[in-house]
Amino acid sequence: MNKKLEPNDVVVDCTPDVDLRICHIQQHSRSLQILVHPKLLFFAILTITVVIGFIMPTVAFTGCYDDKLKVILQKLFTIFCKVLDNVVAQLPDDVVIDILLRLPADRVADCRRVCRRWRSLTSSDYFIKLHLDRSAPLIFVQATDLTDSRGTGKLAFYILYQASNRRNKIKKLRLRPEIKMSQGDTEVVDSCHGLLLFRDAFARWRYYVFNPLTQELLVLDGPNEGASCAFFYDPSANELKILYLCIGFQFFIYSLGGRSWRKIKSPPSGSPPQYDTPLAICNGALHWITSCGRAAEEDIPPCTSGITIFGMDTEDFSTLPHPGDECNSRVNHRNMRLLVVDEHLSFCNVYRGYTVIDIWLLEDYASWAWVRKWCLRPILDGPRPLESECYSFSRRLEVVHFQNGELWLDCGERGLVLYHLDQNTFKKLGRPPTSYQHRCIPYTKSLVPLHRAALPQD
Repeated sequence: MNKKLEPNDVVVDCTPDVDLRICHIQQHSRSLQILVHPKLLFFAILTITVVIGFIMPTVAFTGCYDDKLKVILQKLFTIFCKVLDNVVAQLPDDVVIDILLRLPADRVADCRRVCRRWRSLTSSDYFIKLHLDRSAPLIFVQATDLTDSRGTGKLAFYILYQASNRRNKIKKLRLRPEIKMSQGDTEVVDSCHGLLLFRDAFARWRYYVFNPLTQELLVLDGPNEGASCAFFYDPSANELKILYLCIGFQFFIYSLGGRSWRKIKSPPSGSPPQYDTPLAICNGALHWITSCGRAAEEDIPPCTSGITIFGMDTEDFSTLPHPGDECNSRVNHRNMRLLVVDEHLSFCNVYRGYTVIDIWLLEDYASWAWVRKWCLRPILDGPRPLESECYSFSRRLEVVHFQNGELWLDCGERGLVLYHLDQNTFKKLGRPPTSYQHRCIPYTKSLVPLHRAALPQD
């Protein structure tokens, strides 16, 4: 709908290239276009700084340098900075917020350097929560170099995503030198609100909470040796929490806001939820596939208790049956995954040599009524040109995430594949270097600070 612009109207137009153009209609029907792009602002400031830094030593070398010229150059630079401040200051807060909400989190972090006002706006709890709610998940990959001559298994971190031109991208994350995580001894466990949870592979009571965007790191030690069962946001308490299982079947909860551990009641059954694996959060509760243990002699849990549930409000455990056939092997049980599909709890079962995927949806949570929605045979029914890319299904296939009608599949050394359920098509997303063993989890870039580890209430 085309609307005639009146004096003092403000129009915001964000192009696909993320150029932020603000057209402000002033009095007397005069229009002023201002291009407010962080890179241009940085380039302009950098240019002036370099010019001033180049002129001063040159003039001093020729013997013409004096205090008056230095004062003049400093005044020119001050005037230039004030002009930029005035340009930014003309924009109302709500317009600036609406513009910055359209940028990815790393671009917002760059925009914080433009001026104190933008830094203040983007650091508020309101902005951080709104930006997080609008951000789409990416794929975070931790890769371990198996050819490392030192035998330590050097770590590398990647993000897989689709660019604005729909092309697949893989970006390596570089950590600052002061981020101290034991190289080769750290395993990624889960992510929540843009924070990643790592576990020390040797000191099994030690965990790291890390924000790759802000480079903030929190090191925490569990009450005893054990494993993390969940990293989640509790909206009732407005806190990020970690559910932890200690030796002796004791459960604790760690609050990132309070920086403290407290013991809770253990599940009634002897089978714990799967630990150090992502979980599904739905209907105010955490959901896992019940663990069948690490040792080969341990029994498979009965299918009537195949899903473990933890209520965030009550902090009580319960178990309910998983849908489909009864488990006939430990491998089949461990290949089960729980996801959230269109706000419904979803059960994914990979079986028959990694060639068949059954996907069930929980249509009625109160009555625990499941419906089998899809039965996928990716290799047999998939497009023939992509069969070779997905051939490693016969070796490994792990369901990672579901988004926009696409199932994210980790195909081992073949990388990650997006499988569109309705169109029955594959799309290869990418992979880290072939010499790396990797693990993938969904991850959302965010500006959530570790020193607060909480979001505002709605």
